[in-house]
Amino acid sequence: MRCENFGAKVQESILFENVNLSLNVGQFAVLYGPRGSGKSAFLRSFALLNREVYPNIEYSGNVYLDDTSLFQIDEKEVRQIVTYLDTNFLESLDYLTFKDLVRLVFGSHNKFKIEDHATELDNFGVLKALYKFEKTPLSSLYVLEKIGLLLFVSTVRQSSVLVLDCLLDHLDDEHVESVTKMLRELSEYKVVILATRTLKRFIGLGDVLIVMKSGQVKFFGDPKEYVLGV
Repeated sequence: MRCENFGAKVQESILFENVNLSLNVGQFAVLYGPRGSGKSAFLRSFALLNREVYPNIEYSGNVYLDDTSLFQIDEKEVRQIVTYLDTNFLESLDYLTFKDLVRLVFGSHNKFKIEDHATELDNFGVLKALYKFEKTPLSSLYVLEKIGLLLFVSTVRQSSVLVLDCLLDHLDDEHVESVTKMLRELSEYKVVILATRTLKRFIGLGDVLIVMKSGQVKFFGDPKEYVLGV
């Protein structure tokens, strides 16, 4: 995935600008930015989700997925390639059963069976939580189990870019460690971007660090270099 002079604005208000960076499969990137840094608008761009928030958004520059412009790919296909997750997804799960989620993600004609994916569900810490199998209300899952379920879905969908927007900021350290282990395994065959508003907790977790402030990338590179520079 490659960004070239990538930016976005709504009328005269700049969300982010002049972003130049490249991430490859096998890399686990941590993106730090305080509130108002533009990181969420930047990350939502990869899944073409910004128009839901900003109907009049205008982009400049480009984003390339496997050398193809993001804006030349069908929106449905983009969301197959890129999985974007934030805390809103966790809240939305409370209104669904596991069967509802399967229908939403894979379609009503998909013959999904829990037993066919039991090993994967167990690896993501979800299997034991599905006490009513397909009829399990997802409101009964703990936050860690919900995150594991969303990561499982991204794996089954075979997306090649996984974005977690501040999804781990409210987890305790033990749970962060558990999810990070899953993300490292996923990063072997995906680009993984973990965004956070709390740099100290996450700076040592990624191979690459991106720091955004006021809509601009202030640092992109090895986290160790950033620490030494600070």
